[in-house]
Amino acid sequence: MINSSKNIRRFGLVALLAGVSACQSNQQFIAANQDAAMKAATTRAAFELNCQTVTPSILSSKVVQLRFGYARTEYTVGVRGCGKQAVYIAVCLDSDTCNALSDTARLGEY
Repeated sequence: MINSSKNIRRFGLVALLAGVSACQSNQQFIAANQDAAMKAATTRAAFELNCQTVTPSILSSKVVQLRFGYARTEYTVGVRGCGKQAVYIAVCLDSDTCNALSDTARLGEY
């Protein structure tokens, strides 16, 4: 009987936490992580393009919900600088955890 009561409380707590975390809309989630995504892409581009004066721009953004996983934001970021350009996919779990992956087979010059 006591174990059943504890399980009900645990389930209630989990349901409450899930409900609170779902209060943030997709647009709010995207906006909250956008600066971190731009920073991750800019840092990687500055290294790969060997250029410290790069300019990033968001090409697209979306929220990705994996089965049995956490929601994450995904941004396609174009970066230009020093006559070169590249495209990165930045994936963020939150504003502190973003990674930029190269989406360009080769670095282009413009």
